[in-house]
Amino acid sequence: MSTGAYGGWPPQAAGHGEGPAAWPAAAEELLAEILFTFQRMVRQGFRLDVLETMGRSPSSPDFALDVRECRTAREHVREILRAVARARDPRAVLGSLGEALRVHDPHDGALPWLELAVLALTAETGLPADALLRVIGLLRSLAPPPGPQRLLGHLPQDAPGRRLLAPGATLPEILRRLLDHRGAPDARPALSFLAALAADPELAPNHPQLGELQALLSTIEGPRPGPRVDAAGRLIVQIRLDPETPEHIERSRYHLRASYYRQPLDGGPIERLNDLVVTASLAKEDLITEGSARLAGWQELLFAMRRTNRGPVRIEFLLPAALLGHSAELWSPTPRGHRLGLLHPVVVRSLDRYANPWLQTDAWYERWEHLFAETMECEAVDRIGWPPLLPERAADLPGWLDGRPTVACLGLDTPYDDLDPRVREAVLEAMVLDGVPAMLWRRAPGEPTEVVEALRRHRPRSLAQLPEAVHRHRKVTRAEQQQDGMTLLWDDPNCVDHDQDAHFPGMV
Repeated sequence: MSTGAYGGWPPQAAGHGEGPAAWPAAAEELLAEILFTFQRMVRQGFRLDVLETMGRSPSSPDFALDVRECRTAREHVREILRAVARARDPRAVLGSLGEALRVHDPHDGALPWLELAVLALTAETGLPADALLRVIGLLRSLAPPPGPQRLLGHLPQDAPGRRLLAPGATLPEILRRLLDHRGAPDARPALSFLAALAADPELAPNHPQLGELQALLSTIEGPRPGPRVDAAGRLIVQIRLDPETPEHIERSRYHLRASYYRQPLDGGPIERLNDLVVTASLAKEDLITEGSARLAGWQELLFAMRRTNRGPVRIEFLLPAALLGHSAELWSPTPRGHRLGLLHPVVVRSLDRYANPWLQTDAWYERWEHLFAETMECEAVDRIGWPPLLPERAADLPGWLDGRPTVACLGLDTPYDDLDPRVREAVLEAMVLDGVPAMLWRRAPGEPTEVVEALRRHRPRSLAQLPEAVHRHRKVTRAEQQQDGMTLLWDDPNCVDHDQDAHFPGMV
């Protein structure tokens, strides 16, 4: 906590000389209400242990000697707060109270609220202490409190410490993180977050306190956050399935993790916007049904899609090698079961290459650039390479690719799940060692020429438009049997979040 030697206040305010009052008049009442909600506070032994720990702190030596004993817990708590206010350095003593409670009851839900109130009274946050205390009082009264997914969706994209927040961060933890950071006090991220929360149309009907919060925010002077404007770009939704169990067992399970990003329309690096809170793993046979339900319940993603203002969206499934044949476009996150592949371009990606920096080679980037080549000599789909995939010729694939350095997309004439193990290994090595960024295959046996002719009808100018061409093909043929069973592997090397593995705990 950035409080400084005197809690962020000048020495005269910390009990040296004739300084101002210890804190605003409403502070003691709010602190008492928070302390009353500690479940163990009713026990006299717990209160005495807290006082003893405070007495060992350099900020409040022998503090228990200054607290009058009381028969009831409620009066004892108020006497503790009165003793804090009488101390020579009340803000430092208040900080030691918070530290002692963190020692003796670190998991009580009241602790984050107390730490936020202590921050309001002991540090320069950029907000007036009395106004911040009123904000805390209103937020504490929200019942039920908003869930972490909704709260994280209102965070400013450039908020300091945003990535340090746990997926299940609570309201006081988020607000404290926004207000307690290095550097000069800056309340703008916190005000932006509070303004977005107060204006949430789905929370307002059941939380009239949000109207009071809006009115209170309008009275706070100081730098105001500008209106939130999402920059133009493509929304990239990445759905990641990490194996929890060995994939060769009969009932393998996968952890579902997801994030969404913004990428410039002409490609390039991505900016992470939000993450799905990590939930329990899924069985392989339940991926489509259960995964669709979790995607449908991700409210922050729905808000982000509304804010794209009809901008393009691409859905990317990050899959381990054994799951690359998964029919990802059949996920259906809408109440009527509309398939995801009919709503947006859906592609799959190699999770191994995405997650392992050793596999992100120059060859990958070089072949990716050839996807954007346009030529008058042939149509774009004619630039898809169709190597021989007979088992006895699997060893020829490296040489075949070496003689074709501009081939950026491979077509498989056999469904991925039906490939001979030798051929499948050669195809996976073509991605890793030869840098092939894109592959296309039918998921049911059939002539590869049908795939080419189907895409030719949509006349992409370059292979970079394959995701959109496959999407249009799926929509046009949605009424025909087995016509949408087409997979596009699409590994954009610029569309990689290098912090993703660090952000998601428990990787296997």
